[in-house]
Amino acid sequence: MKTLYIDCTAGISGSRLIGALLDLKGEKADEFERRMSWLRRYGCAWAVSAGLNGGAGIEAKPVPSGCKTFGFAEIEALLDESKLLPETKERALSAFSALKTVGRGFCGDESGAPLLDACLVFEIVGALALLDTLQVDAVYSSPVNVGGRMGGSGQSAVSAPVSFFLKGMTVFAREGKHERTTLSGALLLKALSASTEPLPAGRLLAGGCGGVAPQGSAEALHVMVLEQNDEAALPYLTGKIVVMETNIDDMNPQDYQNLEERLFACGALDVFFTPILMKKLRPAVRLTCISRAADREKLGEIILRYSTTIGLRWSEVNRMTLERRLRKFESSFGPVSMKLSCWGGEIVRVTAEYEDLKRISQETGCPLDRLRPLVVSEFRQKEDL
Repeated sequence: MKTLYIDCTAGISGSRLIGALLDLKGEKADEFERRMSWLRRYGCAWAVSAGLNGGAGIEAKPVPSGCKTFGFAEIEALLDESKLLPETKERALSAFSALKTVGRGFCGDESGAPLLDACLVFEIVGALALLDTLQVDAVYSSPVNVGGRMGGSGQSAVSAPVSFFLKGMTVFAREGKHERTTLSGALLLKALSASTEPLPAGRLLAGGCGGVAPQGSAEALHVMVLEQNDEAALPYLTGKIVVMETNIDDMNPQDYQNLEERLFACGALDVFFTPILMKKLRPAVRLTCISRAADREKLGEIILRYSTTIGLRWSEVNRMTLERRLRKFESSFGPVSMKLSCWGGEIVRVTAEYEDLKRISQETGCPLDRLRPLVVSEFRQKEDL
């Protein structure tokens, strides 16, 4: 299993995470510039400078003449234009939508609608774009340093939004000259469903350091990609997931769709409903939600808030999966994301992204059952599979 480990001993911010990932990937500034150039049209400007021990550092600054703030509708348009994978677009949109839960944006327009600063937009989208190319299976974090922001009493204080997004993670406060963990850093940890775990044993594939800092200082962010030793030789991926279940016999059937959509929006891997008979032969439904361990609490809260149950059961189970790879393919019908499922180095299954096929079907009128095999056949011929 390919794992990303983020060392937050010095805290975390979006700009430092971008710098660390650039250093880890060995990506040069001009390569990153070309890949993210479309963001400049939205008023995001940035500069890449050398950091601690040669590590990369990123500063993201809105251009004075550009668009300095974004409404949520503009965020959706920005993500639609991007070349991010569908899963990453959904994760980015979820991160920005999560800001609504804290009750405010960075500022408001005349109508009071929340607006987001262009620097924050760049930090979130830039970091997720780099993670998009790593294709890791899990993200772990060290305990998070939240010190450095001084309150009115002269003591270290944590802003309410930062503490909200770090809920459930292990934190500590070690003060310094700068705010150790920023809103963008906390929001990214939440978007990545990072869990606070010790550094797992595994084969180190790459490491990176981000954040401009004086020589010998401890303000940089360190990241590592590992392949866990006991799984490196396996032709499939293994890991642990959480299975949550509850039996419901008194809920309006129309409300199940709303519940399902909320669970998927917050990171559920799968949600399904099974008809059952309860005591006294009452017809009922068993709700099953499968998730990552880090998402158990927030998904459990959704089940308890948005269904009629008053309790649920959960267990952690092992799983094995085929390795999945994603590729962009320019078919004769238009761009399509292709999913490749592999057993070791052997490609055993090729599927086309449903949302891309749906879009093409709506544009061309070609039925999905005819379109799907045509796109897959074109891809196989081009890739000689």
